[in-house]
Amino acid sequence: MRGLGLKRFLILPCLLSLMNNTRADPEIMVHQYDVASRGSIVSSLHANYVADGHRQSQDAAWPLDNLSSLMAEFATGIAPNWEVGIHLAGMRAGRNSESSQKGEWGSSALIFRLKYAQLMESGFFYGCNVEYGLNARRYIPDGRTAELRGIFGYENDFLKLTLNPLLVKALSSEADPAVDFNMDFKVLHKPGKGFAWGGELYTDWGKLSSLNPGSGDRTVYLVAEFDAAEQSLHVGIGKGFKETPEHLILKAVLSRSF
Repeated sequence: MRGLGLKRFLILPCLLSLMNNTRADPEIMVHQYDVASRGSIVSSLHANYVADGHRQSQDAAWPLDNLSSLMAEFATGIAPNWEVGIHLAGMRAGRNSESSQKGEWGSSALIFRLKYAQLMESGFFYGCNVEYGLNARRYIPDGRTAELRGIFGYENDFLKLTLNPLLVKALSSEADPAVDFNMDFKVLHKPGKGFAWGGELYTDWGKLSSLNPGSGDRTVYLVAEFDAAEQSLHVGIGKGFKETPEHLILKAVLSRSF
């Protein structure tokens, strides 16, 4: 989502995710090799809107239909190829329910992360991203979650390919102790300087102890990215398939560094 050598500030219109795909994530992105340079501060704001969705469970989580998510992200480089960040996420209810009132705003998550990424001269890149989240029940029932995301890919002048294998663990005492495994993909075509377009695929492979890659949720996005100087814009429209509760999703990210 962030461009080559870019330091970002993300502002939008209206975990690894930190859980499985039964709710709208405040951050919908495939991680690549971009990291903030040492001493710089990168401010980010993500915005997502579920134009069509349904709620699968009867817990306190807000319904997905017409749900809006906003997340501010702040990151800084601490060493070459390393950055730390914090995410502050909120959400707006799209309809009335037992747990929400239409138009109501509420906090959803506080996330801490550490990222390492390295681009090699050959064009291949690799890295990892670790996150720890504190979650509100209006977002998901698990109060604490953690994720470990691998980052693998290749880039040349015309193409960028990225793969993110993702392990997700709920840390609450009442949560399922099993680890979830997701796999996220991204393909970008770069027809000219400052512009790229392509697709993203987010898949849920089930529990790590009993993988079933064909049975879980899956969401496909058509995305476009625009880079200019110290800022970039990422926009996308996604369609959920199989039992994915988010049927139609819009997302946008604007980024800049200081």
